[in-house]
Amino acid sequence: MGIRTSEFMMIKIEPKIWEQMVAHSIEHYPSEACGILAGPKEGREGTIFYPCKNIYDEMHEKAPETYPRTSKTAYLMDGAEQQALFDKIAGDGLAVQSIVHSHPDHDAYFSEEDRLAAAPWGEPFYPEISYIVISIWDRTLKEANDFLWNAETQDFDEFKIV
Repeated sequence: MGIRTSEFMMIKIEPKIWEQMVAHSIEHYPSEACGILAGPKEGREGTIFYPCKNIYDEMHEKAPETYPRTSKTAYLMDGAEQQALFDKIAGDGLAVQSIVHSHPDHDAYFSEEDRLAAAPWGEPFYPEISYIVISIWDRTLKEANDFLWNAETQDFDEFKIV
């Protein structure tokens, strides 16, 4: 479906995988959905989408001062689930390619919250991983963009998917 190139990698999202990502986003509407896109270290075909649970509402309920928003405008992957997926992906000889999340009733932009989560100290933890944002309006795909760290500009470059 979409192709993004960089000095790190090229991602080709196969139609079947793209459909899974969009379906996951629509299923969780009006909350933000999230997941991980992984694929072979070489060749970049044969991607796999791993849907994740958005635990933001649970965290908001436990600590509203720390987590002031709701899942309608924020997502948070369970750290243990995310690490287990990272370990499984590595154990299967694959690489994490993208962190995926949806924006219900908002455009597919990389928000300040998204930037802060990806690069809390100004640079990302994983500069080779991109961030795909899928815009869903009224349970319908509007657009999707991929954001990849650019070391030269010290910012995320936007690549149109849909």
